Amino acid sequence: MKNKTLRAALCAALLIATALASASFALDFSAEFVEKEGETTRKGKIYMTAEKSRFELDGSGEIEVTRADKKVMWLVFPKKKVYVEEEFFGALPGDATNGDPKDTGDLSREDLGYEIVDTFRLRKYLVTVKYNNGETQDQYYEWHRNGFPIPVKMQSLNGEYSYEYKKIKFTPQDPNLFAEPKGYRKIGIEELDELETVKQNKTKKK
Repeated sequence: MKNKTLRAALCAALLIATALASASFALDFSAEFVEKEGETTRKGKIYMTAEKSRFELDGSGEIEVTRADKKVMWLVFPKKKVYVEEEFFGALPGDATNGDPKDTGDLSREDLGYEIVDTFRLRKYLVTVKYNNGETQDQYYEWHRNGFPIPVKMQSLNGEYSYEYKKIKFTPQDPNLFAEPKGYRKIGIEELDELETVKQNKTKKK
């Protein structure tokens, strides 16, 4: 997969799926998110309902819709009126075929008490995930808010990376937000790469 934009969207989908893996019931909410990586800050919106999510990154001109019920993800380009379809093997809350999340026994949380984040009193945890029978591990922080069953914020130990939800609203979501684009042309990865190359060449000539 050569297209950087698509890779970024796929990573975002996996991040969302991972964050929501602890929820065994359907969630209906919308929120703003802030993702920080080093000196780079990305902002956008997320819409969530059972087995479906919609991810909009500010200024990107792209929309990513994940449909766990259909096992697909659509990367939509409104300005070009095209979209790319990719397989999605993750699981989102509300998928009855998955049942309760399985406890793999390799994840643990250490309670670090409460902190005030974005005016909310949140409980902070140090999360440790072990791999290869404990030979390797990852660690990061999570902050949890009462009434919201997934982490409101996640951050690496060194603070170089973080992902946070803000202005969370619990409300039923419009089904059209998660529908396959109508009036758009479905294209493959290769054609998307070609469109991006043409765009870059036009930019260089200006």
